[in-house]
Amino acid sequence: MATSRYLTPQKISLLVLVKLYCNSALPSSATIPILSFILSHSITPHPSPARARPARGFQDGTFSIRAFEDVLQAQASSMPGRTLLDVFLKHMWEVNSFDALHNLFTDLGGLLARTRDDPEDGAAADEEQPPDRIFLSRTSPLGTFVRRARLEFTRLQFDDAIKLWSAFIIYRAPTAQWTKRIAGLASAGVDINAAEMGLEPGSRLYEVAYGHLEEEDPNKETLSIDDFDRLLEFQLDQLQRLGSRIPDEMRVRLRNMLGPSGLVLRQSHLVKFFDAWKGGDYTSAFDSLHRYYDYALQSRDKIHYQYALLHMAILQADFGCFGEAIAAINETIATARENQDMACLNFSLSWLNHMSKAYPRQMKGAGYMGMLGSERDGLIFLKQKAREAKMHNLLSATLLNEAKLSLATGESVPRALEHMFQSSHLTIRENINNHGGWMLLHSTLYSRLGLSHLSSAYCDLLLHCYGATTSTDDHIRAYCRSAFAAIQTGRYDEGLALLEKIDASAHRTLKFHQYIYYCTGIINLKRAIRRTDWTACSHLLSSLKPDASTDPELAFLINESRIDYLTARGLFSEAFDAIEDQAAILKEDSADILHRIGMLLAKATLFCRVGKPERGFSVALRAASVAFKARLMPSLWTAMGVLATILNALGEFEGARRVLGSVVPQALEHSDNNLIASLYSALSDSYIGLAGLDDPSSSSGARSRATNVSRAELYIDRARDYYKRTEDLSAECEQIMKKALLAKLRGDEKLAEEWAQNHNRVWEEGRLRVVDGEE
Repeated sequence: MATSRYLTPQKISLLVLVKLYCNSALPSSATIPILSFILSHSITPHPSPARARPARGFQDGTFSIRAFEDVLQAQASSMPGRTLLDVFLKHMWEVNSFDALHNLFTDLGGLLARTRDDPEDGAAADEEQPPDRIFLSRTSPLGTFVRRARLEFTRLQFDDAIKLWSAFIIYRAPTAQWTKRIAGLASAGVDINAAEMGLEPGSRLYEVAYGHLEEEDPNKETLSIDDFDRLLEFQLDQLQRLGSRIPDEMRVRLRNMLGPSGLVLRQSHLVKFFDAWKGGDYTSAFDSLHRYYDYALQSRDKIHYQYALLHMAILQADFGCFGEAIAAINETIATARENQDMACLNFSLSWLNHMSKAYPRQMKGAGYMGMLGSERDGLIFLKQKAREAKMHNLLSATLLNEAKLSLATGESVPRALEHMFQSSHLTIRENINNHGGWMLLHSTLYSRLGLSHLSSAYCDLLLHCYGATTSTDDHIRAYCRSAFAAIQTGRYDEGLALLEKIDASAHRTLKFHQYIYYCTGIINLKRAIRRTDWTACSHLLSSLKPDASTDPELAFLINESRIDYLTARGLFSEAFDAIEDQAAILKEDSADILHRIGMLLAKATLFCRVGKPERGFSVALRAASVAFKARLMPSLWTAMGVLATILNALGEFEGARRVLGSVVPQALEHSDNNLIASLYSALSDSYIGLAGLDDPSSSSGARSRATNVSRAELYIDRARDYYKRTEDLSAECEQIMKKALLAKLRGDEKLAEEWAQNHNRVWEEGRLRVVDGEE
């Protein structure tokens, strides 16, 4: 069948069902199910803030005749022993000729309520009708469906009408033998006129009229242009809401439906644009975008020109061309103001604010000087405009951005929580699908507060309860955050397994593939550093080189891991230069306070490693002060550990012990095994130092020394255990050497020798694991 503009065999079957409803052939118990079925397949659903979004936004226009069986077979009719399916199929097979099909559409006019403009006398017409006849208002959903069907049928040319009739015969054919009653009605064949004339399959005239029906595929999908438009609109909604690509099965289906039809629908170019953009095919994306808006500008959709510029700006930014992106977004803002499109204007300003925060250095390099001064002023402006335009989605996102700004600048945590709960209230009240961003922000907040179990719980909640409705970006970020939480406890294999659980279709999107690739590389790099596998570290660092379009958080993690590698390798000069360069970049970009504290701690740790702890004292103290004000508890505990190490180096063992005694219990709740191990190691050094200050000549001094040494050994064992969990080979061997030195200082040469041999065994086993991993 050639592609019609509106009518399909499915819609003809729905019209038969509408006729049954208007003739009062349906019992009252079946009214709601039948009407729901008709409306769900004839009216395009629109999202409403008053009801939840349907699970299937697009109602498939290619549903088979079996769909009617599922709805009607369970409903009893007014005739004893018969179901509504029997009544429906009886009327379907009464359309037994092309003339009967014409009569069906002609009789549909009698289903509509009369108006004053009708030429016939409405009162006289009502007297001829049964008293229980239901008339449809012309403006009702069913009335609109019937009127449009009649109009589209009258517009059909004769050849197209014949093809519609043939398609209806093929669609109805599977019901010919369902019941004996239907078999009797269907005995006349596809056309009662042919049966009356004695024409049978094989005769020349019959073959000319209906011979092609045997060659048609009964499973072939029949769609109208209206169905194509609804299908493409659903695909666009999914692409924009989830941020993913078209699945392979759907891509093949669209190609099979659109290809043979010869249609050139402008929405298909926009679908191709999103799919090519997410796949990293920028040439095809630009071509499809230009094709779409070439069609749009030739029609009445010229007002949508600003959306072409908006998509162009986003695409240019993803491609790393920030100068072109700024030029396009400025033109978008100007055009949206001219056309008074507040939705496009507010979204453009929100996107510009997001880009200036995510890529500040690149945006400044491209000439962007800020939207409204400070970032907070910009968010206040966006929030006000979103309230005025009642753009609840934008308002919810702006509130979350305010919470992110409060966390990034180290401001009050209660204020950030206030913004987050305001956004949550708005999301629930207006039924906004913003759960992913809200939960990820909660996970970030609790991670900064040191409540790792709550942070992981929000990620698990997102994945298990909202995984089907959140965007693919939020879904992947939740998986990656869970993987990073797993490696904090030394479960590297579990973290990598979580990344492998991500749907393979996500790798078809370039941005998502790169994100997963970087996360996997960072986990492997951290593991290789702790295993002292320098060959693997070199290869991983050469492959993990962030560019201008890389996510800023991942770029920082890569640079931080590179600094850890240089420090662990003993390349202190290069590590110091890398720290200074990264700190300068973070300061210039007004980056997240967590990242800036991380560089301060890296510098203080480096000073301790090179034997100049006094130079790192002020740096570590400043990091601890800022972390305490911003409530960045893991950073605070790390800073206190560095301070304790410096105090131990300066001989202030009692002060270091008191500091660590107040920090360790809190750090244990964070479940960062490497942090806990470093704190225990520093605490053991404090007790060793205190033991050295005791006077062994007196009995009390000897007891105090023995107590301090035993506590030192206890904390050495705990540090070694935690280092072993994180596979930190060099640190674990360092704790064993401490045990050997303590045994030697006590004069137990045999035990010292055993610990030395144990050190060699652990080191060789660790190197063997590295070799086996490489093989």
